[in-house]
Amino acid sequence: MKIVIVNSLYTPHIIGGAEISTQILAETLTAAAEVHVLTVGAQKRAAGIDSEIINGVTVHRLPYNNLYWIGEGKDAGTLKKTGRRLIDLYNPVQIGAVRKLLDRIDPDLIHTQNLSGFGAAIWTAAKARVPIVHTLRDYSLLSPVSSPIANPMLSRMYQWSSLGVSKRVSAVVGISSHILKRHTSAGLFPNAARLVIPNVVDGEIAGAPKEFDRKPLRIGYFGRIEPEKGVRELVDAVRSLPREMVEQVVVCGEGGMRQKLVELCAGDDRFLFTGKVTPKEARANMAKVDVTFVPSIWEEPFGRVIIESYQVGTPVYASAVGGIPDAVWNPDDFLFKPGSAEAIAEKIAAFHGMSGDEKRIVQEHCLKHCGWFTKGSLLENHLDLYGRITESGSQAYALAAANGRS
Repeated sequence: MKIVIVNSLYTPHIIGGAEISTQILAETLTAAAEVHVLTVGAQKRAAGIDSEIINGVTVHRLPYNNLYWIGEGKDAGTLKKTGRRLIDLYNPVQIGAVRKLLDRIDPDLIHTQNLSGFGAAIWTAAKARVPIVHTLRDYSLLSPVSSPIANPMLSRMYQWSSLGVSKRVSAVVGISSHILKRHTSAGLFPNAARLVIPNVVDGEIAGAPKEFDRKPLRIGYFGRIEPEKGVRELVDAVRSLPREMVEQVVVCGEGGMRQKLVELCAGDDRFLFTGKVTPKEARANMAKVDVTFVPSIWEEPFGRVIIESYQVGTPVYASAVGGIPDAVWNPDDFLFKPGSAEAIAEKIAAFHGMSGDEKRIVQEHCLKHCGWFTKGSLLENHLDLYGRITESGSQAYALAAANGRS
């Protein structure tokens, strides 16, 4: 089988989890298929397509064919960013470039991921006989930005433009049930099979024994330090609790709120702000704390840090929002109301009140839960989906066989 995967960026150009997950998917699939990746490069149109092989995957970087390359968009002004997003709605130059490359590769199946820099209209570039699978990793088909929507009019344009072309998609995969429902409830992918396949979290499942009998607690937070991440609520919760309950809070990450929180906690030496750390350092810190908190307020598509924490044997409490509930073991006990310092404080007190043996039982369940997020599971789920869709070579078969609606 010959598969083409499409994503906005590809290694070594990594902005977030979508790029990591796409690379894991592409490299995992090489065990059973010839895999090509179409992505957007930093070169202008005259430079043409740049192709290379990375870990068995043939990567084709197309010119950005827009106002600027999304990998360098951090410093672009609001007007320029808006212009690029409007061009993304229908970019005939990029659609034509994708069509020519697909004709040359002649894939059996196309699997699209994040489409910023391409636009959803590239679904029309594929031959009618070639089935398309799309994985929802963010909300960019509903909004031009993945964080809380700031421009409702532009968001409505994005959603409207996605509706028609999404009819071409044979199967849509959500990395969580929440993100899948958000899109299908908005009317997208009316003809597609629907299923959830969670992200792989690449890492060794090797939880070491912890000093669960000792108290007070050491708490960890790992991620961006921004308002929508709920870090302020975690800080307020801990500051309301005595030292006999919380000994230390390790905050790993950077962001616009970091300095403000550092100043807020200046009189409380329990807080350690590490700044930006490497993935290896983050994992080491996760292993040292007693419990991780993921207090996000916005609708996270998935909860990668939850599984990363489980892999090192550290239990997690998280907010009941977005795709997070799909990642948490025992959501009835380990989820809390988003945006509430009081709810976080209650969960801290609950974990503090557990015996060492109770915490060790929780750790065992968390380590077992990681098995749902492995490469083996990812490969099995995708090959099963691809096989059902391509078996008859028709979209009608995709709807009947892969749906149910799966």
